[in-house]
Amino acid sequence: MSTTPKIAYMELITGSIIFGMLGIFVDQLDAVPTLPMIFYKQFFGLLSLMVFIIIAGKLATIKPHKKKRYLLLLGIINTTTLLTYFICIRYTSFSVAILLLYTAPMYVTLLSAPILKETITRKGLVALCFSLIGLLFIVDLEAGIEGLRAGGSEYLIGITAGILSGLSFGIEIINIRYIKDDYSSVAQLFWYTLIGIVLLLPFAGDVSKPVLIDNLGMLILFGAVNTALAALLYVSGIAQIKAQTGSILALFEPVSGIFFDFTVVHTPIHANTLIGCFFILLGAAMAVTEKSSKIFGKYFKIQV
Repeated sequence: MSTTPKIAYMELITGSIIFGMLGIFVDQLDAVPTLPMIFYKQFFGLLSLMVFIIIAGKLATIKPHKKKRYLLLLGIINTTTLLTYFICIRYTSFSVAILLLYTAPMYVTLLSAPILKETITRKGLVALCFSLIGLLFIVDLEAGIEGLRAGGSEYLIGITAGILSGLSFGIEIINIRYIKDDYSSVAQLFWYTLIGIVLLLPFAGDVSKPVLIDNLGMLILFGAVNTALAALLYVSGIAQIKAQTGSILALFEPVSGIFFDFTVVHTPIHANTLIGCFFILLGAAMAVTEKSSKIFGKYFKIQV
């Protein structure tokens, strides 16, 4: 069994499950345009986080010191991930967006060896393959192929955005791991959320006042739950776990998203979806019980 504290796994899994509630909030906030929705999600999330920081007496921990450029980079990358993910959902479908977002473990596996000096393990690669197979079962590939055949600049924009979301998400995970010794999860979350708000500020007014007022309560809840609570658990967990393992465990998000869509939004669930969830959970279980022993490579060390 891995020497990583069990609490780290639980934090990451719990945070990912809460992130899976995204579909519920988006469904409830259908009247709010995408960019203003993301802005207010981040804004109210930051306010909730500030309340937590003040009550917990953690103000001193968020002061920037070392590796400031990586804090800035984390904010830009996190905002890029959110924007490209939501754009992909808008122009393609939720299933296509999920598939492309969660190509992130592939990028993490490739980048974690040269950047974080983590070893690539045989069992880790098998776990990754199981998880990606699970995603292929979950998504509606036939609808995606039909979308490509139909053509149209909007669908291509969506696909491009989805590919970028997976790449930026992978880089985000690497960045979180890289600065974990210099900044706590609270500090990282505070700064990347604040930077995101600044970047998204021009879009804050792209929603009418009546619509904003009608949806204010849900936006506050969205920020408090999805930005503050979920992200606190997620960042804290992933900072303590190998980047490769963490990126696989993050796949609990689409699994929980399917569960919430079925139970709350009442989206039909199919047999292939259940099979896909099984493969993802199997991959996650393998990643958590991963063992290591060096057998190959300078940068890309393959271990049993």
